[in-house]
Amino acid sequence: MEAQETIDKHKLAEFMSRQEILAVLARYARGVDRADGELLASCYHPDAIEEHGSTYSGPAAEYIAGAMERLKLMGPLAHYLCSTHIDFDGDVAWVETYVLTFARMAGDGGDTDTLTGGRLCDRFERRNGDWLIAHRRMTFDWNRDMTANEAWCAGLFDPRDPGFHLGRKDHEDLSYQRF
Repeated sequence: MEAQETIDKHKLAEFMSRQEILAVLARYARGVDRADGELLASCYHPDAIEEHGSTYSGPAAEYIAGAMERLKLMGPLAHYLCSTHIDFDGDVAWVETYVLTFARMAGDGGDTDTLTGGRLCDRFERRNGDWLIAHRRMTFDWNRDMTANEAWCAGLFDPRDPGFHLGRKDHEDLSYQRF
């Protein structure tokens, strides 16, 4: 019976670690989409490294600081987290998360909607009991750009209606409200 209890404790500890890592990933997506630098920074260890394609490679804290102003100026942005694979090695976890990213980019000829599929390849480390990102490398798998054409489901939704909640990049967003 003692061996079974040890196995169960190990499984429970791994389950809790998985949940903590998944919560960090969800917090990251929310932090980026809401342009919330404080929330985004809470996902990384202070000495973490961010490698974000051809746009940035260096300390995560500098990446976050530089990204905040750009994110606030961008149109709608949404990160959708898909499946996540986690391999544990003691206090290190190798994490691969599939991600779909929608972004609206302003351009001289009009807005462009871009949909990108990729993977967040992370090394999480548990330090002082907390699982956070120590190093991230973004992998891009595909991309589709198209001219923006927003008709709100062929007119089904009316963004002028007071009951229509349009996403925001500040603490006035519905996700920060408690109702």
